[in-house]
Amino acid sequence: MKGKAELRLARALDQLSVYFYAIGVPFALADLYRMAYGDEWEEMPGALWLEFLADDPYVRAGRDEFYSLMTIFDTLHDAGLEQLLDVIARETERLGIGMGILEPGRYTGRPPRLDDGGEDES
Repeated sequence: MKGKAELRLARALDQLSVYFYAIGVPFALADLYRMAYGDEWEEMPGALWLEFLADDPYVRAGRDEFYSLMTIFDTLHDAGLEQLLDVIARETERLGIGMGILEPGRYTGRPPRLDDGGEDES
């Protein structure tokens, strides 16, 4: 890897892989690259590193940094991977995964407080 931008991209891809593993999606990043870019997927930024990301200590160090889906997606966008982002959105939506962002109408407010058996505070 050359330069900070490539290291940032590699870390973002590794962070996203960890996230996908944690939530148990039935696909890997390489699958999403293939869906997004077809036969040319290996020519896209970061694609050739996917199977080696977890082996690189500089990349793994990114797991200890603050990151969120927003920082990951911003990095992918900055690298020109908009089609990959579209496929991620489509495939996670297909699985019913909202990627941590509530859709309009899904928020129902705070859950009711459990009755603690005490006096009514009104």
